[in-house]
Amino acid sequence: MPIFAFTARNNQTGEVISGKREAPSHSALGQDLFQEGLLLTSYHIEDSNAKKSFSLNIFSRVPVLERVLFARYFALMLRAGLDMKSSLGALSKQTKNKTFSQAILSVLQGVERGSTLAASMRPISGAFPDLFVSFVEVGEQTGTLQETFEVLSVQLQKDFELRRAVRGGMLYPLVIVSALVAVGVAMMIFVVPKLVEVFEGFNAELPLMTRMLITTSWLFSTYWYVVLVGVILGGFLFWRFMKIPAVKMHIMRGLLYTPILGNITKDVNIARFSRSLSSLLTSGVAFTEALEILGNNTPHVVYAKVFKGAQEHVQKGKVLSDFFQQYANLFPPLVINIMAVGEQTGELATVLKEVASFYEGEVDQTMKNFTSIMEPVLMIAIGLGVGALVLSIISPIYSLMNVI
Repeated sequence: MPIFAFTARNNQTGEVISGKREAPSHSALGQDLFQEGLLLTSYHIEDSNAKKSFSLNIFSRVPVLERVLFARYFALMLRAGLDMKSSLGALSKQTKNKTFSQAILSVLQGVERGSTLAASMRPISGAFPDLFVSFVEVGEQTGTLQETFEVLSVQLQKDFELRRAVRGGMLYPLVIVSALVAVGVAMMIFVVPKLVEVFEGFNAELPLMTRMLITTSWLFSTYWYVVLVGVILGGFLFWRFMKIPAVKMHIMRGLLYTPILGNITKDVNIARFSRSLSSLLTSGVAFTEALEILGNNTPHVVYAKVFKGAQEHVQKGKVLSDFFQQYANLFPPLVINIMAVGEQTGELATVLKEVASFYEGEVDQTMKNFTSIMEPVLMIAIGLGVGALVLSIISPIYSLMNVI
């Protein structure tokens, strides 16, 4: 919440009082002061960026599963008849993540000061993202906080399962590739130099592939610190380039057209979009506001840009499915046609839920098959690498036999 520096006048004595106070808005500040017998005369908002960045730093590593359990248990406690403050206090003690526990306590303090639940969560965006807060805000405004948390828990659970499926499928090839790189570096540093000592004893012309192997080994063993710095610097430069919106947009768009990975990325984003929009509409969020929330909270920049454009399109009174027609490479015709039927019948949230279930199943099945698909690819890559290494070592041996 913003911090207001204010001046106020005592209604009875006329004394002018100045101070600082945290409040959700200037009107809320004026009401609080009025209840204390003070009349707000002037105010300005102080810079709260330092506090916000401090909060982001503290609450930046909250697992998705913690938010899933928070929403599920909060809904359960509200259904059981507990009040909001008691529920928050119990949840802060129950969570095993200390960072998230501190975040919940911070929210509890905000509620105790008279702020709404959503307003107390909003400054702690590392623990409670904008999408999460938007659900809570709508639930408070409509008086359906319990039902909103039930919808939110399902939404977060599905998103968690989607991420787990993708990470599980990518884990196997990442482990294999990392092990291969580690073994290759170890051979360059410890094994190849021993062979070089043998080759140097003979005055023979070595094959090009062997000379390249020896040069690479020499670089790794002699200037290992330069190689390490180069790898770190390359990673840092790539990270910095990815921070440039135009560069990130081109790279992310290019990945959409890569074999296998591009299809997985599309399925994941369609599933996430369908589930999120369905949940937001079910919770009572306005259509244009829901698209705005998706545009601001979608990790993939290409899809985020499309959702922002969709919001402007819908604000003009046009149909969402018509807008997606021009993005057939991102949304299959089947999805667009189903959305059109949902808009015509007024059951868009329902049909989107079905679309989400379908694509979540597709992603789960694809990632299960991904390991089987990658096994022959990795075997071929390993075979080529080992073959090149063996050829680089055996070729000079035959040359040395001719010399002898």
